[in-house]
Amino acid sequence: MRTTRKIITLIAALALIFASVVPAFAAEFSDLEGHWSKQFMEKLVEKGIMAGYADGTIKPDRTVTAAEAFVMLANLYDLNDAAKEEVYKDYGPAVEEASDVSWANKQLAICLAAGIFTESEMKNITFASEMPKQNLAVYMVRAIKKAAEAEKLAEAELEYKDAADITSKCLGSIALLTEMGVVSGDSNGNFTPKASVTRGVFATMLCNIIDYLDKENITLKLDDYLGLDSAEGFLSSVSDSAIVIRGMDGIYRSYPRDAQLKSTVNGAEKALSSGLAGNNIKLQIDEEGKAVTAAVTEEANVTYKQGRLNTLATNTVSAKLVDLYTGESGAYVLSSAKITQDGKEVSFADLKKGAFLTLKIEKGTVTEVTADTKEYTVSGQVGPVNYDSTVTMILKEAKKADAVLYMDLADMPTIKRGSLNITVDRLSEGEDIKVTIKGGEVTRIDTQGKDATMTGQLTIITRTINDTTWTVKGEDGTSATYILDPSAAAFSGETAIKLDTINPGDEVSIIVTSGIITEVSLKKAAAPATEKLTAEILAVDPSNRILTVLKEGKLTYINCKKAASILDSETGKTLSFSALAAGDMIVAYGAYTDSTNFAATSIIIELKH
Repeated sequence: MRTTRKIITLIAALALIFASVVPAFAAEFSDLEGHWSKQFMEKLVEKGIMAGYADGTIKPDRTVTAAEAFVMLANLYDLNDAAKEEVYKDYGPAVEEASDVSWANKQLAICLAAGIFTESEMKNITFASEMPKQNLAVYMVRAIKKAAEAEKLAEAELEYKDAADITSKCLGSIALLTEMGVVSGDSNGNFTPKASVTRGVFATMLCNIIDYLDKENITLKLDDYLGLDSAEGFLSSVSDSAIVIRGMDGIYRSYPRDAQLKSTVNGAEKALSSGLAGNNIKLQIDEEGKAVTAAVTEEANVTYKQGRLNTLATNTVSAKLVDLYTGESGAYVLSSAKITQDGKEVSFADLKKGAFLTLKIEKGTVTEVTADTKEYTVSGQVGPVNYDSTVTMILKEAKKADAVLYMDLADMPTIKRGSLNITVDRLSEGEDIKVTIKGGEVTRIDTQGKDATMTGQLTIITRTINDTTWTVKGEDGTSATYILDPSAAAFSGETAIKLDTINPGDEVSIIVTSGIITEVSLKKAAAPATEKLTAEILAVDPSNRILTVLKEGKLTYINCKKAASILDSETGKTLSFSALAAGDMIVAYGAYTDSTNFAATSIIIELKH
């Protein structure tokens, strides 16, 4: 049967290709002469909407298949070849997964992009089979962007004798097409909603549609479709400035919204609101990264749940999901669900712990499970970070939406700057990073700046409330200043040393990552320099052994931790640090470590207060 289907599909494809290369006005079909639908079918052929078969026929009495109907509806749209290719680039993968008629996939992609059917509906359509007339009516109405008007006629009373047989969800569309003169009853006054439709009848309906479009001067286009980018997921939040959606990979992304954003719900024009959160949404993105269209699919009695698969219970065929972002957790029975993992249908037992799951729940029962076990990497620049029990970081991706990352403060991911482990607060806004995500959660962050090595003399150490910087004069005579990571590794040869043992004048080799010193090697310690500082003590900090003095109108801090001696010049006795007091006049010998800090090696008290 599989081989037969392939042969039939190939023949159909060849037939369409053959028909497409014959000039429309030259087409003559052996089975159309004298047929009541001749003028309608020839009109569609001339417009490039309908094609015949390789044997020279067009088969007006043959039942139209769903694929043929959708191909013709797609052909109503005014799209150039480049736009069609862009549409297929964005929607083709989803179509290929659901379609059983590869020859029609490009047109089916247009239907999906236009909202003629949703991705969920597409999965339940057998394209190679016929379709009830009432269903075709619904798709025709969506194709001409009249779903909102049809919805208003959902309770209309139709005069067809078999109106009671019409499914309620199709009634509004049939009422609208009847008003427009697109459809009418048969000779017995019946609509026959559940009957199939011949190619000739469908051609007549399409011609009536075309006449209506021409009369109203309407050209069907994919509104604002630029083919640059698209995004799909579940609506998380919406504001006047941005739309936040969550993808099947678990990543939240925030898209700025265009001032002229066009939004629809189930094909009908409708403003976005927070009440639509949780529903499937498709966005089209312009060159500036703004969302220009938003199409929401709202399904009755359907909800979606997403989260990381924490545990599986085989005895109850249930899975426990944990959602770091919402704080929710819960167990769901999957015994009635179709399970897809990484694009392949699998059994419950094949589900992998740690995977990111999306559950479709219909009337309280999980019917579909989509599991994603893949590891993703996202690169960009660090944006604003908010600290709470859950750390929220904005990641600014180049030419893309901002990714919104959530991390549990009690279970933070590994964060690396080169070979150095750091904490999230050490990441600087604007710094380039690569984020690894698995199971919808951040598992690792790596800074992206390339390592650079510099050897030279440490000339200045500057300490502020926020950080410490080192200025190093290179071997070529040029100087560079970098922030020193407080956890940077420091070595003298192969021996680990403390950073505070390295002083100005020392010869060092540093490794710099993203403008941050992450490793230091002391090559040669400078000979102790002896400088003299004479001043009056303003304050004494006994716990840190620091004296505060005023020198040349500037507060200077004398570090006495390494002072070998404190002498009283009057008695010649050696005193302890506690003997120093505010008001004492002293002479300190040592060296400046920067413009306001002096490391003393000895102190002489010239005048005791």
